[in-house]
Amino acid sequence: MLRRYAITSILFALTACKGAGSPTTPTATVAEVLDQRGGLALADEGWGDGATKIVYLEQGWGPVETLWYYFADQGSGFMPYDTLVHLEQPGSEAPLILPENMARFRFLAQRRTPNNPDALPVGMVRHEDRVGLTCAACHTAQINYRGTAMRIDGAPSLSDFFGFFPEVVAAIEATLADEQKLARFAAKAERGGDAASRLAAARASLNDTLGWFTSYLAANRSSTVEGFARMDAVGRIINQVIRFTSDPKYSLEPDAPTNFPHVWDAPRSDYVQWPGFSPNWGAGSLGRNAGEVVGTFGQVQVKHYETKEEAKRGYPSSVQGMALVRMEEALRALRSPLWPEEILPPLDRALASRGAALYKAQCQTCHALIDRADPRRRVTAMITGIDVVGTDPQAVKNLVAARAPTGVLEGAINTKTGERYGAEASALALLANVVTGALSAQPAAAAAAIVNAKVHGIEETAKQGDHRAATAADPTADLLSYKARPLNGIWATAPFLHNGSVPTLYDLLLPPAARPKRFTLGRREFDPKKVGYVSDGEVPFVVDTSVTGNGNGGHEYGVTLAEDDRWALVEYLKTL
Repeated sequence: MLRRYAITSILFALTACKGAGSPTTPTATVAEVLDQRGGLALADEGWGDGATKIVYLEQGWGPVETLWYYFADQGSGFMPYDTLVHLEQPGSEAPLILPENMARFRFLAQRRTPNNPDALPVGMVRHEDRVGLTCAACHTAQINYRGTAMRIDGAPSLSDFFGFFPEVVAAIEATLADEQKLARFAAKAERGGDAASRLAAARASLNDTLGWFTSYLAANRSSTVEGFARMDAVGRIINQVIRFTSDPKYSLEPDAPTNFPHVWDAPRSDYVQWPGFSPNWGAGSLGRNAGEVVGTFGQVQVKHYETKEEAKRGYPSSVQGMALVRMEEALRALRSPLWPEEILPPLDRALASRGAALYKAQCQTCHALIDRADPRRRVTAMITGIDVVGTDPQAVKNLVAARAPTGVLEGAINTKTGERYGAEASALALLANVVTGALSAQPAAAAAAIVNAKVHGIEETAKQGDHRAATAADPTADLLSYKARPLNGIWATAPFLHNGSVPTLYDLLLPPAARPKRFTLGRREFDPKKVGYVSDGEVPFVVDTSVTGNGNGGHEYGVTLAEDDRWALVEYLKTL
């Protein structure tokens, strides 16, 4: 922690505007906010969206914490850094990473800062000579309202990563096909040697990168398009594990998109992940975050160990264990955002007061109320079986059913059971092996995570809620469930349900048959009445709830309310 604060204090000193106002004031001027945190508002972000000023809400973080979180290296890398920085857009000499271009994929624009010298979007970070992702890429939001952009740390991103990847492929192919483009790229990349050597090096590097993207996209092809704000994160993590242990040809179809969850209070929860399968006690938080690095293009060299003693050496990896521990600790200080009445329409407090009683009757059993400012707050996840909650089951069914060849692990020791791996294993077992192996090579990080859990009172607990229990005969029975958590800050986390299949809070309170069957996702403009993003029209992306993994049924709580009561409950939810 001391190292983090030392580094980020230097960053703040370099980037802060002398005499600027409080970084947590919602009504801070544009210049103040830009100088402190580097955020950039774009007047045109495509599809009618845009903003002329940007503000940050009070969430317990200042510029130091925010900038560190945005660009902390966690060990991810999906392409050479200089390739991303110097590629041109297909059919243009404009840079691929031009903020207006990246905004089409809903990446968040930033100005140059000392820890982001090339003005990459939020969450894109340098790892050695490559560029990768960090937590902030999926867990930072921007909500626009009538020309004002609100950046919200820890909220679900709207990014469309796998819409962006084909754009990278097109840019590389265009560069390889155009000698002038290639020459410009080679000159900017400055790989050394004479012009001919630079061209040859640039061509070879681009071909290698193109091969990686082509392989990745082929292995993760699906009839269910994730689009904006959603990703089959677990499915893609599993496919990376398969890549490390056997061969991408055995990849499983990632057809169960999930909404990027908000991460405030995540370190204070007993269980995390949408199915609630990941505990936070012990080194659990580090294991969960290391799994995320695996899914976001970290590298792990899986080895075949014959004995438990050998396995203690672990696996070489790019995972930055101590950075992950610091990220988790930083999140303990992050608070949920309050509805900003200086920007959005003021709350109707009389209506919200009516809604409070309805919340207690309809919602509070699963979604406990907590004090966002209480430093000792704890979150108990309520795990509800899919047969009870009734929401789309694809994500948890995939989780339970996924199996793959063991590849390099066949015949190796399974350190958890003491037995040896056969020719095939459950995907969860393979994931546990890869993560455990990566962290076994970083005992200091694992020890730090365990100590932090003890210090903060995160102890082993039984899962709460209405779900089937795991048994010896059916050890995965409890995984056929989804997790509910407190709803503080819920107004800033659209779209709703685990798979992002409902656009607004108002729509979520309608009977399933009355909820939108098709709606637009990817707009930043906010609807403060229904509480969610503007979702009419046909661009940039339409969610079709009849597609596999996109079902919007279930969660039939509050759906029988009278219309005036429904609006009262929505108004109360804005206050949380």
